[in-house]
Amino acid sequence: MNLVLRITAGACCRGLLAAAALALAWGAVPGVGTAQTKVVIGAGKDPNLAAQIVIARDKGFFKQAGLDADVKYFPSAGDLMTAVVGGSVPIGSSGATPTTILRSRPYPIKILSQMSDISGAQQIIVKQGLKSPDELYGKKIAIMRGTASESLFNSFAKAYGFDAGKVELVNMAPAEMLASFSRGTVDAISVWEPHTTRARRAANGKLLVSGTKSMIPGKEGERRIYGDHSVLFATEAFIKAQPDTVKAVLTALAKAGDFIESNKSEANTLLAKEFGLEPADMADVMASNRYTLAINDEMVRDLDQVAAFLHGLKRIESQPKAREWIEPALLRAVRPSLVGIK
Repeated sequence: MNLVLRITAGACCRGLLAAAALALAWGAVPGVGTAQTKVVIGAGKDPNLAAQIVIARDKGFFKQAGLDADVKYFPSAGDLMTAVVGGSVPIGSSGATPTTILRSRPYPIKILSQMSDISGAQQIIVKQGLKSPDELYGKKIAIMRGTASESLFNSFAKAYGFDAGKVELVNMAPAEMLASFSRGTVDAISVWEPHTTRARRAANGKLLVSGTKSMIPGKEGERRIYGDHSVLFATEAFIKAQPDTVKAVLTALAKAGDFIESNKSEANTLLAKEFGLEPADMADVMASNRYTLAINDEMVRDLDQVAAFLHGLKRIESQPKAREWIEPALLRAVRPSLVGIK
């Protein structure tokens, strides 16, 4: 499912002094708080993608930024991209893979910011009794072809010298992975949060590796083997036509990111309720994410690697260079400290 955010006009001006105070308090720019055309923002109903959107709505940060936000859900990421192409959704939050695929068509979208470094949320889960990756040889591992699931598995095999030719890779969607892992018809799954937390809680699973950490016996510790990010993106036409609306959205999301960082307990409660998770499970999901709007060189490198992966699979014909479709100017206007590229 995907999240839709309808933004209507801000409140009428209440005098020059009040407007100036609001601008100073929120880092607002000229135009924020003036009449705006309604806009729809799409995002997966997923804590890796929409955490700041939920917090901004529930804590009133959209309203404080001069926005009237109406939050709705619709079916899938594929539907989100279809809506973007169809013109009904001009701005959204999604993972690197679907946005890269859309851009490569080519379709005129730009990345406005990061939403989260989700590298740690991409995980390989095995049964509790497994003592070595070599014990997986001759067994079945579930992956989802053409997604971060497959890319993480490939990165794991390369980083740890695992012979992928000695296992049977089974193509499955996340829900099917979880059911098969619970039944024991597959011995490991490569997938993302919150599916991995559910696999650990409900199916006697444990973390083998994530994109940023190893729990391999004898090789435990932080190690970044795979990079992935959720991003806020918009059509080029929308950025050109309504830059102040984009800045207002970024302002509210930046404030939400600050709140998540400084009020983890309350953020956990709000997000657990929104995404249907137990608070303990939500805490695990939050710990595997690094929520930030930051645009930096690491993100650029990781997006280029995603494009190379998809191009190698022939999922995309052209290989877009991340730096060419990242637009940092609007985030720089709102929160310059978050922009680490020129």
